[in-house]
Amino acid sequence: MALADALRHIDDQRRTHVDQLGEFVRIPSISAGADTDARGNLIRAADFLVGQFGQIGFAAEKVQVSADTNPLVLARSPDFSPDRPTVLIYGHYDVQGVDNPRAAWEVDPFAAVERDGLLIARGASDNKGPTFAHMKAAEAVLAVGDRLPVDLVFLVEGEEECGSKAIGQFVAEGGLDEFAPLLCTVISDTSMYGPDRPSLTLGLRGIVYAEVEVHGPKQDVHSGLFGGIVQNPNQLLVDALAGLVGGDGQITVPGFYDGLAPLSAREKALYAALEVDEAAYCRELGVAALAGERQYPLLERRWTRPTLDINFLSGGSPRTVIPAVARAAISCRLVPGQDPARVQAALEAHIRSRIPSAIGVEFKNQHISPAYYLDLDHPLVEPTLKAIRTGFELEPVLTREGGSIPIVVDIAAHTQAPVLLVGLGQITDNWHGPNERFSLHDFHRGTRTAAALFYELGQGS
Repeated sequence: MALADALRHIDDQRRTHVDQLGEFVRIPSISAGADTDARGNLIRAADFLVGQFGQIGFAAEKVQVSADTNPLVLARSPDFSPDRPTVLIYGHYDVQGVDNPRAAWEVDPFAAVERDGLLIARGASDNKGPTFAHMKAAEAVLAVGDRLPVDLVFLVEGEEECGSKAIGQFVAEGGLDEFAPLLCTVISDTSMYGPDRPSLTLGLRGIVYAEVEVHGPKQDVHSGLFGGIVQNPNQLLVDALAGLVGGDGQITVPGFYDGLAPLSAREKALYAALEVDEAAYCRELGVAALAGERQYPLLERRWTRPTLDINFLSGGSPRTVIPAVARAAISCRLVPGQDPARVQAALEAHIRSRIPSAIGVEFKNQHISPAYYLDLDHPLVEPTLKAIRTGFELEPVLTREGGSIPIVVDIAAHTQAPVLLVGLGQITDNWHGPNERFSLHDFHRGTRTAAALFYELGQGS
């Protein structure tokens, strides 16, 4: 048997795979903004996966890391042997809520409606569909009588949308150590560059996130009675945040850019060769013009430059009061070379320096994670591109993404193995928004790609 047999099996089972994916997405496994039935639905989704794995001969189990976390699904391929290379496949079965707003959904979010070649459902693209593609690929190889070319371990979590507590603890406490050394980890929780533009994502930006509170009087007070004699937390906070990003798009926090690794000429050329329609970006976003460091091309700004954004501001009410407290949330996206802890400290120090020392300032709910990057010359890059060519029958491109997936960094750091980011969805799939969808053609081609990748990784190891 060979890859060709597995690909024919995938082609023959195309309708069955879609029907099975429909069963999966109909389970409302909401972990973010969840309702009272959430726990039961999350268990149902985990049980569904365990059952699917069991049907194809994988040893699968639910791993309860702690009482207050959702179970992980851990599955290993048949005839697992420490003498063969092992590939970890990560995904998540939990999904976002649907009240954003619910009325904007054109269909029932959990009815698995097929329309114009798309599966419209919450979780279809983020991340049930891509995760399921890898499962069906493994099933196809086994169904045609082959032994998997590499040993596979699936680790599918139920908290990606609400903090990844369980998997973070599992990895940190050595839950993956029994599978060491890993050849690599494969993750399809990123996007393709565009329709019919499959891609290998080389990098993700890191993150520094912080919520800041500025305190004033012990309670909201009347602005007519006390205005002019009481420090206004709203004004203090706005003044402190003003100018964090200059008019030229440069971030003004001292030391923010320290250590930043410059983009190589080779990688700059790769991104410059990709078609970019700024007017289309504006239309899609509903804005008159794009912003940022205009001396850098659009894709470099999106993928390879650090950012600082004010995500939230709150204080007082529409009534004429001076509030007791003003709040803001700030996120910075970081690129290779930047130290998240140093950036976090620099940001906090800069904001504190702009607020009178007698005023109470608190920083809360902070979290940080560094950027991830896979070198262009890594030996697994070309086999991955070859697998994508086989699966999609198209020439793939190399990209980065502007978002952050902290568990990618955690897994890479703990296993000391590269992470291959092979996105199967589109950035227009409305992740976290109404009418999320997943191209069924991409689901099929992604399944083919996963099967091809197993063979490529097996040949190269």
